[in-house]
Amino acid sequence: MTFTVTKRRFLDVVTGLQQQVRVSEQGKESGILQVSYEHTDPGRAEAVLQKVVEGYVRQNVERSSAEAAAQLRFVKEQLPTVRKQVEEAQEAMARYQSSANSVDITMQTKGLLDQEVAVETAIQQLRLKQAEMDRSFTRDHPAYRALLNQIGELEARKAGFRRQVSELPDTQQELLRLTRDLQVSNELYTALLNQAQQLDVARAGTVGNVRIVDPAVVDTSRPVKPRKSLVVLIATLLGGFLAVAGVFLQRMLNPGIEDPAVIEELGLPVYAAVPLSNSKVLPASKRDRKGVHHIRADGRQHLLAVADPADLAVEALRSLRTSLHFAMLEAKNNILTITGPRPGVGKTFVSANLAAVVAQAGQRVLVIDADLRKGTLHKLLGVDHKEGLSEVLVGKLDVGAAVREASGLPNMHYMVRGEIPPNPSELLMHQRFGQVLGALSAQYDLVIIDTPPILAVTDAAIIASHAGSSLLVTRFGLNQAKEILLAVKRFEQNGVQVKGTIFNAVEKRATGYYSYGYYEYKAGSA
Repeated sequence: MTFTVTKRRFLDVVTGLQQQVRVSEQGKESGILQVSYEHTDPGRAEAVLQKVVEGYVRQNVERSSAEAAAQLRFVKEQLPTVRKQVEEAQEAMARYQSSANSVDITMQTKGLLDQEVAVETAIQQLRLKQAEMDRSFTRDHPAYRALLNQIGELEARKAGFRRQVSELPDTQQELLRLTRDLQVSNELYTALLNQAQQLDVARAGTVGNVRIVDPAVVDTSRPVKPRKSLVVLIATLLGGFLAVAGVFLQRMLNPGIEDPAVIEELGLPVYAAVPLSNSKVLPASKRDRKGVHHIRADGRQHLLAVADPADLAVEALRSLRTSLHFAMLEAKNNILTITGPRPGVGKTFVSANLAAVVAQAGQRVLVIDADLRKGTLHKLLGVDHKEGLSEVLVGKLDVGAAVREASGLPNMHYMVRGEIPPNPSELLMHQRFGQVLGALSAQYDLVIIDTPPILAVTDAAIIASHAGSSLLVTRFGLNQAKEILLAVKRFEQNGVQVKGTIFNAVEKRATGYYSYGYYEYKAGSA
């Protein structure tokens, strides 16, 4: 078998265990503690918790017997030294008796010996107690000073005995000294042995004030985690909260315009507010990541003005048709350019459906897809993008062959973008483009040109310089005030005056935000 052993830092293990073990008191001031520990392995959870509580009980007992253990340790440290003193005293006594031919102690000497041994033994015991108190008290402590006074009194008595001993013969003095040392050492050693046994018994018999009421046990039939219902509830609430917070955060950081009055405060009149259509007549359109709808290239016509003429969006375009009739009375020609600040605002939808409602009113109208990079007018009309404006500008196709009649609308004609050229801006700047527009303008009551977004490329400004009127399409909740002002400023830098705006896709609320500036705008699939 193969095992993988990982060594973890001691502090990490202790910290993790402290965070996982929970302790709570059962009842106020009851002294009963409930300890819990959660782990995916029931056996390990039970074993770890049992070891924790046993360690707590053992620590409580050790704390209670700490004083006795400390005293026992000190006594055991002194025993070898005292035993050595006993052995040295015995050897000295044996040598003296051997040299002095077994001299005996007289009765007077024996009386002094007994008294001096008692005093000396008491002094030695007090000296041991003093060594023990040195670890707990200072010399100014009352108990320590009282001990020193007792030692002083005994030392004075000892000095008196020594004066009496000095009057004895030399042989008796030496024998008295050796006998005294031996007896004192024996009594001290015996006293230490007795004290060690007493302390050992006291330490072993110490009982703590903590006990285990119930051993650690795991109820495997009812796991505490995961609580699926609670997890689902919290996840639902948290998800809803985060979604609402995200929407509010988006609108706070980068809100798009949702009121046409804001646009009018910028100095631009709003010619029409086109509601967002939810018509069921047209096939469902696809939606990109920005929330903008795009018509599918399925070969079918998707003109809302034809499929659902009663839709609110179509009614708004009819209102725009009336407003344009008076707005273009003083224009230099009947050419109208419709552009937007950025992709996805719905300028192609407005251009094609505005042309349809104008044609339904009996006027001859031509709509041109001048977006030579990513124009989508052909998708809206359900036709092919080839043989259009780009072929006319390079001289491959006659103007009359590029203009076609819209299906079901005799007064509406269109010109698609054609093949994507490598130099769209240069083609639009060529004088042939102006000649083509001049020729077409004379044949129709209104020429509507769908241009690229002004903040993406410069094509819109080039096209608008040939037109008598220019309108800017803005989308509800998408375009910002600074973005619209930047688009208008870009036109003014090229000598083009924007007459006003069309507020498109108006709804009750916006769902996203985007920054203003320059946008990537390159050719895609047809």
